[in-house]
Amino acid sequence: MTSFDLRARLGGFLLEAADSWEGPSAALFGASGSGKSTILEAMAGLRREVEGSVVVGGEDLHALRPAKRRLGWVPQDASLFPHMTARGNIDFAGRGEAAERAIDALELRPLLDRRASALSGGERQRVAIARALASRPRLLLLDEPLASVDRPLRARIVPFLQRIPADLGVPMLLVSHDPHEVLALASHVAVLDRGRVVAQGDPRGIFASAAALGVLEALGAENLFESKVVARSSGVLSLETARGCRLEMASVAGFPDPARVAVRAEDIMLAAHPPELVSAQNILAGDVLALEPLGDHVYVRIAGGGESWVAKVTPRAVERLSIAPGRPVHLLIKAHAIHAYA
Repeated sequence: MTSFDLRARLGGFLLEAADSWEGPSAALFGASGSGKSTILEAMAGLRREVEGSVVVGGEDLHALRPAKRRLGWVPQDASLFPHMTARGNIDFAGRGEAAERAIDALELRPLLDRRASALSGGERQRVAIARALASRPRLLLLDEPLASVDRPLRARIVPFLQRIPADLGVPMLLVSHDPHEVLALASHVAVLDRGRVVAQGDPRGIFASAAALGVLEALGAENLFESKVVARSSGVLSLETARGCRLEMASVAGFPDPARVAVRAEDIMLAAHPPELVSAQNILAGDVLALEPLGDHVYVRIAGGGESWVAKVTPRAVERLSIAPGRPVHLLIKAHAIHAYA
């Protein structure tokens, strides 16, 4: 089991956060300034002003110096020694089987003789992770591991991160403000808001219930629009967004009219041609703006109905539908897939 129970007053910011989990991978998720990096640094022993407990594998580490904690910490900027080669950076943390397994798992052998200053952002990040793993940590701490990597390159790094717990036997805790990354990499998530854990559990359940938790915006809902009700019928509200997109939403008795609505990317179906005789009450014609691969999925950015949308599909769907920037596409959204956020 891994857990933390941390408290601190840092200027005007109050941290009072606790969580515990079993399993190989977890994430701290929230908006900028919510306390994610502070918790990670406190767990690594770099925030001595933070009080409380940090437990990894049943041992409370809070009283130990950073070097005695055996935690592998990878900061956002990778912090490699620019004058050293990739091999030199990794060997600085430790040599032996752990280092060699990390090099193989992260496919770094062709890069070992290059200086760190000559590596790309994604390559530097992989070397930094291998360096942390070379120290044989009991837990790997990753602070925004994909933040410095261009989005098209993230899909190449995600599989490496996904394999670490199983291939190298090292559990990991990552910080992210991107729900896509959390879903791809973590089996447990703690959602932070202004220094407190406001939700915790399986990422799919947490993100699916975001509206009920009242943290939908912080959870990074991919499609979030200002709206107003323009008509009503049996069980359905007709909405209009601020940019004039008309949507049909399932109404729930007793709930106020939504000031904003949200649609998860995975709840949007795409069609190459105008569909006929389907149950979805929202069918929007649009144009593909960009494709953003991440892990086993592709996020498709679309302009449709006057709004910008993000849909989540598989690479197979991209191929079958010939989805590409500039190509027309149709969005299918069920009325029940539109969630109110008052």
